[in-house]
Amino acid sequence: MAESPAIVITYVPADCGSIFPGKSKASQAFRDADIVTKLRRAGYQSISEYQALESPATYKASSLGSNGVRNEDLNVQVCKDVQRSLVQTLALTGDASLPPFQLILGGECGMSPGVLSAFWQHSTQGDLHKRVGFLYIDADTDLASPDDLNNTGIFAGMNMTNLIRSKGALKSMQQFARPSGEALCDASNTVLFGINMSSPGNKPEHLGYLLDHGYRVISSSSVARQPIEQAMAALRFLEERVDIIVVHLDVDSIDPRMFPLANVPNHTGVEFHQMMQALRVILYSEKVGALVVAEVNPNHDPGLDMTERLTDSIVDILTERRAPRRG
Repeated sequence: MAESPAIVITYVPADCGSIFPGKSKASQAFRDADIVTKLRRAGYQSISEYQALESPATYKASSLGSNGVRNEDLNVQVCKDVQRSLVQTLALTGDASLPPFQLILGGECGMSPGVLSAFWQHSTQGDLHKRVGFLYIDADTDLASPDDLNNTGIFAGMNMTNLIRSKGALKSMQQFARPSGEALCDASNTVLFGINMSSPGNKPEHLGYLLDHGYRVISSSSVARQPIEQAMAALRFLEERVDIIVVHLDVDSIDPRMFPLANVPNHTGVEFHQMMQALRVILYSEKVGALVVAEVNPNHDPGLDMTERLTDSIVDILTERRAPRRG
């Protein structure tokens, strides 16, 4: 996939799958950090902005629903709205094989099924037969389900469960699929990057499932030691198997002792600059068609200093991405 000359920014102001309020403010925080102006200065003159939601899907305290999930209907609607919006923006170019680069900025990691289903739909229309890959940069496996003994009902914690349709996947999420009806993700098109193996939320049975089913998992400790090398390894795995890669950056993959921007802290040991080193390698790949940034909570960043730093780093990386290819 050659470098696209345009960027489409989709804002998803949602924190309906959360245990704390605040993530629905993330989209506006990126705008306040002047991400569009900075991208234009970097040379991206064709920038389009879209709101995926008619109104923010905000946090509300709730009890477990009949399915053992909190705010299930609203979370499903967010995925529907994201899918609808991205299907439209991916079709903005006359060349169906080369959509503009998609930058999706929001709060919820649980919007991933909407993102990936839109990419699968676009990539397999007409004469296109392209495979979509998913690079999931996240401290958590997100393999929780209502079947868990101590189920919390938090939708975001079930994200990977719904993507791969492991035990306990929600029936309401089966509508988000490849055009063939298969699950969006499997061991052949997915890499989990930066998983914190010592986090209590990553239960042995979740890690065991990934191991037993052949998933490529790169731990946070290995990213902290070798961010560039591990990013290259993740890319090699996906580039050999897929045509288009969607990159998901959950900011809880960065250790909160150095960068406490994430909605829920996770002590990964990965410093901000280390994760940006890895992201720089990943986004330079010609097969990467989208970057999703999730779990940003501006309530933890009153002066927007961390949001500015993250914005500047993303712009810098995207600037390098559009530079002429060497060799």
